[in-house]
Amino acid sequence: MNKQFQALPIDDRHANSAYPLVFMHDASITTGQWLQFVRRHSRGSSRLIAIRDRRGVVHALFSYRIDSDLRVRKRLSIGDLIVAHLAGSQIDDAVANVVADVAQQFGCQIVTIERPFVTRRARDAGCPTADALRRGSWRIN
Repeated sequence: MNKQFQALPIDDRHANSAYPLVFMHDASITTGQWLQFVRRHSRGSSRLIAIRDRRGVVHALFSYRIDSDLRVRKRLSIGDLIVAHLAGSQIDDAVANVVADVAQQFGCQIVTIERPFVTRRARDAGCPTADALRRGSWRIN
């Protein structure tokens, strides 16, 4: 990872540390709903990872699963991506590094980042985290 940020797999034990970021992203998500979401991702085929700083503050969160594309290549699919962008922060690069590490760990040849919020303006805005992955020469769909 790097000196400023570290990856933290999210399960029942660590769910509360990521909830403030989830609440900041969408205040309608209750603690109970969040814990249910974490439990579901802890048992199924997908997992959750948070990126936290040295103080333990979570700055990013995403779910991932391993599947395959039409060419039957192993694909790392990233979803539920929440990133708190702060001036001067290297969070996008930190997320990109963790995604690259997970892809390498599972032998994935391609990474897909799901974009759940698509408005006309958002379509043109791009994704800083995806841009950071592209700089690392990953193919992003």
